[in-house]
Amino acid sequence: MKYLGTMIVALALALTAPAAAQTGPATDLFAFSQGARLVQVPDDAEFTAMDSSPLNLIDGSATTDWTGEAGRPAVFVLELAERTELSRIAFDTAFLNRDEKSPRAIRVELSDTSARSGFVPILAADLKMKKDGQSFGFDPEHRPVGRWVRLTIASNYGDDYTGFTGFHGYGRQLTATAALPDVTGRYEGWSGWGTLNLTQSGDTVTGCYEYQAGRITGRIDGRVLTLDMVETGPDGAPRRLRGYFGLTPDGGKLIGFARGLTESDRLGYATYMSADRRANRPGACR
Repeated sequence: MKYLGTMIVALALALTAPAAAQTGPATDLFAFSQGARLVQVPDDAEFTAMDSSPLNLIDGSATTDWTGEAGRPAVFVLELAERTELSRIAFDTAFLNRDEKSPRAIRVELSDTSARSGFVPILAADLKMKKDGQSFGFDPEHRPVGRWVRLTIASNYGDDYTGFTGFHGYGRQLTATAALPDVTGRYEGWSGWGTLNLTQSGDTVTGCYEYQAGRITGRIDGRVLTLDMVETGPDGAPRRLRGYFGLTPDGGKLIGFARGLTESDRLGYATYMSADRRANRPGACR
């Protein structure tokens, strides 16, 4: 397995049948945009290949998928932004190009210790083929608590590949400690960005990047940098994107993804984007 990067306060037993439909909006604490980070993925997974990236499990879209070879368990470990009490977990599998790619037998474990130890099982279930919103709730008196979530996909419905479009978690955060180091600096961007310049003032970030004279405004919330980006095409028309980013623990690399704000963009794959910090002072934005 690739590694990137407890004891349960009250042992919870997951329901073996999907939970009743939820009312009202809920924050998906497993989402990249909420500070969750994949710290272990299967060996054949590639973050940068967004048509099959494991990031698609937590990118906030039910129409993008992770795809990997079947025949052996696929294991993912998610580090949440904060220590969390989980009320329910949900799975999306509808938007796959072949029904038999759907995950079948899955197991979810939670640790309050680390990404490598202290895991306690909280859910074992067979998912339905090609169905979104498969939700499993926890007894309110015995909800599981932890920060690291391990998902194991043990089997699918017979295809040579397994696909999965969404892994979601809901509940409440018990701490508020996540933070980013100051992002001010000059970065060498990949994925076509070119040079990227960022200036942070409080929780506000402004800047620019070379590709299509990109301009940036954004904000920091916990360990998430949310950027609103505007690019100017050859015809002079603006293209607007929204991106979610984090920094590596040493503060040396910006990693995340962005997608356009049109309806077709929202249904499509995001663009993986990264940039290496080259200096702690930004260059000029022209």
